[in-house]
Amino acid sequence: MNQDQKERYIRWQNYRITQLSFSINLFLGFAVASLAYAINLKLGGDAYKAVPLDCVIILWSASAAFGCAATVSRLLDYRYTAKKIKDGGGFNTFMAKWSGPVTWGCFWLQILVYTVGAYLFIQGVANA
Repeated sequence: MNQDQKERYIRWQNYRITQLSFSINLFLGFAVASLAYAINLKLGGDAYKAVPLDCVIILWSASAAFGCAATVSRLLDYRYTAKKIKDGGGFNTFMAKWSGPVTWGCFWLQILVYTVGAYLFIQGVANA
């Protein structure tokens, strides 16, 4: 790789990191807000009988949990990658290698679980 290619790679790598962090936070915000709305409906007793609120609350809680796990995993990835570069070592290398895939896995699970919960919620409201 020449110097220009390295600079472009670093720039696009930075865009990817920023966008992933933004996306995790966006869906975490959606999950928490939706969860608060569903709990408010459940406690208020105004919920439609066709809406499976218990299932939706569980799914949106799981989505928020996956979002938190993705955020923590992301922080561990930064930490151990920096330690690997600075100090080396087998444990730092292992953690740097596997924190990234864990982050991406949690991110996709966060989106999937949130989407299933939203589908069930909307379907229940539409059928009411």
